[in-house]
Amino acid sequence: MTKHRLSLVIALVVCAAVLAGGWFLGVQPQLAAAAANQTQQATIDATNDKNRAELTRLAKAFSGLGETKAELDRLRASVPSTVDTESFVREIDADATAASVQVTNVTIGDAVPYAPAADSAAEPDASSNGTSAASAAPPTADSEVPSAQAATDPAITGSNFSLVPVTVAVKGSYDQALAFTKAMQSGARLFLVTGIAAASEDDGATPMQSQSWSLSGSIYVLADPSAAPAPTG
Repeated sequence: MTKHRLSLVIALVVCAAVLAGGWFLGVQPQLAAAAANQTQQATIDATNDKNRAELTRLAKAFSGLGETKAELDRLRASVPSTVDTESFVREIDADATAASVQVTNVTIGDAVPYAPAADSAAEPDASSNGTSAASAAPPTADSEVPSAQAATDPAITGSNFSLVPVTVAVKGSYDQALAFTKAMQSGARLFLVTGIAAASEDDGATPMQSQSWSLSGSIYVLADPSAAPAPTG
């Protein structure tokens, strides 16, 4: 090999070494950094998309916050955290006036802790808590209302949920008693009617014009979990 060719070979080897060094020391790190930046950008974009979706959801929820609070207030009135018999009696009087019936007796028993249907019998009968003769009349097969199925939500227990037996006796016609019953079942306070008894009045009026009616059922109390526990001892 001549000296000229040897010099050419050496020059080519040096060029190859320079190119290789440039690749590993300059280009390859830049490409790796660019790839890492693209991956990081994709992650940031995905996070931003998720945050934007959450902000949209929160904005939508906030726009309906007033409606949600109103629904919560309605539910709390339906099943309050205390027995609150005074407001319930006022509701009975208002419904009786609207239906043109005469209230003859209201019996509200003591609160009974809730028990799952599998562990307990039917709901407590209000007639066992000292009701009057008119309100304690046994319901007939035609007038008895089937009991509703008890709740099975594990958050509802005997320690926070109670049933209060109630009996309401009124006088009025069939249509008036029907209107009164419907009003009581659709009022602000949840009142589940489980029994209806009727007895005709012997006052010369037709049976459908003058009757005594007895509605038995339960109202409910759900303890407020945010309330401080009552002191003991």
